[in-house]
Amino acid sequence: MPTADVFTQSRPPQPGDLSNAGRRFLAEGDSWFTLGTLNLSQGTNVLLELEFKQHNAVMSWAYPGHTLQHMVDGIDDPDFDRALWNRSGGNFASFWEGIIISAGGNDLIAAAEVPPVLRGKAVPPNKRLFLTAAEAGAVAGPAGPRRRISEGGWTTLTDHLFANFKVLLERKNLGPSQASPVFLHTYAMPAPRPSGAAPGSRGWLFPAMEAYGITPAEMPAICTELFTRLRVFLLGLDKDSGSPQSLAQVHVFDSAGLASIVPAVPGAPGVSGDWVNEIHLTAGGYRKMGPPFGAFIDTVVDQYFGPI
Repeated sequence: MPTADVFTQSRPPQPGDLSNAGRRFLAEGDSWFTLGTLNLSQGTNVLLELEFKQHNAVMSWAYPGHTLQHMVDGIDDPDFDRALWNRSGGNFASFWEGIIISAGGNDLIAAAEVPPVLRGKAVPPNKRLFLTAAEAGAVAGPAGPRRRISEGGWTTLTDHLFANFKVLLERKNLGPSQASPVFLHTYAMPAPRPSGAAPGSRGWLFPAMEAYGITPAEMPAICTELFTRLRVFLLGLDKDSGSPQSLAQVHVFDSAGLASIVPAVPGAPGVSGDWVNEIHLTAGGYRKMGPPFGAFIDTVVDQYFGPI
C-alpha cells in the first residue's frame, strides 16, 4: 500500500515542492508521532506506518514530550504555527488537506507525574491526578481504582485539553486550511511497569504511582481507569459523537479499540507484548495501527474534498 513521505524537524524545515503528492498533511504531537525509545532498531512511530490509497506527504513538527500546550504556543513551536495559519510561511505548502494531531497522552502522563509535595509544598488535589492513601481514606468516595484518582485534577486536565483543542481549531481556521478536517487518535492501553525510553529508566506511570504509595497490584486498574477516561474524552471531541464537547471538523480514530495490539504484562521490564516500553508501541505495534488509521483519514478527506 502507498505510504507517505514524512518530513520532520530533523530535516530541513522546508521540504520543497509537495505538489506531486496525492494529498498533503500537517502533523504535530507527542512521542507517538516521533521516537518513544532511544533504541534505534525500534525507532518508528505512527506517521511512518500510515498507509493510504495514494502516495501522500506529511509535514511533521512533532517532538517527544510535546503536550497540547506546546502545540498552541507559538513561542515553543513557531514553525508549526506558521505552517498552520500564517500565509507568509516561506516555502511551506499554503494548503493542507488535513491536520493530524497526536495529543492527550503526554498531557495525561505529565499530569500523573505531579507529586503530592513539590519543592516542600503540598500540591492541591486539583493540580494532580492522584490522591494519597490518607486523602482517599479521609472522605467518602467510590471504591476501587477511582478512589485514588483526584476528580478535581481530572477536571483540570480535561478542561485544559478542551481549551487548547479549541485554540488549535481557531488558529487553523485563520489560514488557508480552514475547510480541512483535523484528525486525532485515542491511545492503546498501557500497563504500568518499570520500562522507560532509556536503559535503566523506570517508565513514567510506574514511578508516578509509587510516589503516591500505590502498590503494583493496584496500578493496572488505576491505569485502565485513567486511559479509559481519556479515550472517552477524545472520542467525545469527534464532530459526530453527539457529545456536548464535539468540535466541528474533528475526527477521532479509535486506536484504543484495536484488538490486535497485544498488551504488555504489568510490572514487566523491557519489551512486552506490542510495547517497547511502558507507554510506546514497538514497530510491530505501530504497524498494526498505521493501515487502519490511514484508511480512516482517506475516507474522511474524501468526504471533504472528493476522492482522488
